[in-house]
Amino acid sequence: MTGVLHVPLEQSPVATEDPYPGLDRLREAGPLVRVQTTFMGEVWLVTRYDLARELLADLRFSRRRPDDGEVAAVDSDPPDHTRIRKLVRQAFTLRRVTGLRGWVQELVDGMLDELETDRPVDLLDRFAYPLPIAVICEMLGAPAEDRADVRARTEKILAGEVAENREEVYERTKQYIVDLIETKRRSPGNDLMSALIAAHDGGERLSGPELVELGIALIAAGYATTTNLIGNGIHALLTNPGQHSLLKQHPELIGTAVEEFLRYESSFSAAGQIAKEDVNLEDGTVIRKGDVVLVSFGGANRDPRRFPDPHRLDITRDPNPHLAFSHGIHHCLGAPLARMEAQVAIGTIVRRFPSMRLAGEVRWRANIMRGLHELPVLLEG
Repeated sequence: MTGVLHVPLEQSPVATEDPYPGLDRLREAGPLVRVQTTFMGEVWLVTRYDLARELLADLRFSRRRPDDGEVAAVDSDPPDHTRIRKLVRQAFTLRRVTGLRGWVQELVDGMLDELETDRPVDLLDRFAYPLPIAVICEMLGAPAEDRADVRARTEKILAGEVAENREEVYERTKQYIVDLIETKRRSPGNDLMSALIAAHDGGERLSGPELVELGIALIAAGYATTTNLIGNGIHALLTNPGQHSLLKQHPELIGTAVEEFLRYESSFSAAGQIAKEDVNLEDGTVIRKGDVVLVSFGGANRDPRRFPDPHRLDITRDPNPHLAFSHGIHHCLGAPLARMEAQVAIGTIVRRFPSMRLAGEVRWRANIMRGLHELPVLLEG
């Protein structure tokens, strides 16, 4: 079985502050390695682009275990997944996202107006965190005054087992979505939740539990991934002054720049999926039914077999077929929204504060989400 290497926990690069040297070593060891993780036990780790793309689209894998019981709508398998995704697509349209761009620009301008320019500010706390929550609440039709509470609850849910009262917070969030759905049923608006309730395909509609799970997933995924995309992207620019200067001189590059930020520091470190049956790979490796396969986005998106000079930030890189939004049936439906928010947020702050620079050390979160704890910057001077 070519490429099968057992790596103990203390040598695993999964969810570490600087995973890339370790991922490079494992990628060269073979297409698959066995890695011990703190959160999933021993898993198959995929770090090569071609195999990652192949397995993400392989329907012999699932995002859930057979004994998981109730499963979130977004993590279901076909045929339920096909039905749900088709209905969600009716509501979560590119037209809806495009229509929000002007509102997002006004929101970004207002947030930047409030930032101090005579002393360091934490761009994560003051900008990258509140922006995505405001956008997803606006999309769902949630009141503006609820944003702070939604953000606080979402952060606790995403914190994992270390968060106190995580289950209690989850249940309160669930009840909040239930109440929002009932409000929209009684009084529909021009918002995503109203559109999800109304979506139908013949006699098929989203069930009450599916609507609730989708609401929670949209808030959690739309918040964390976009926050990290904005924070990671700004940090990448500030630590690569040549690329920062290039974007200031050519703001029209913001589209390819955001794609490069997605590749260079993907918001998710990895995605786990479970084999529904024995899977035989071309090199003779057998992934047994029930085995967990962890696809490393950080590894795949920096694979030199697919991306020349992969550890170099290049905001002109095109094409850029990164896997930051996954691939196959679970490709992120919110990708157009995340792209739009990042283009507006990063493009605007670069234009308005051309002298922006880092104002202190940063720390990376060592978990499955690839993001910073803080992003201290001095906007002027």
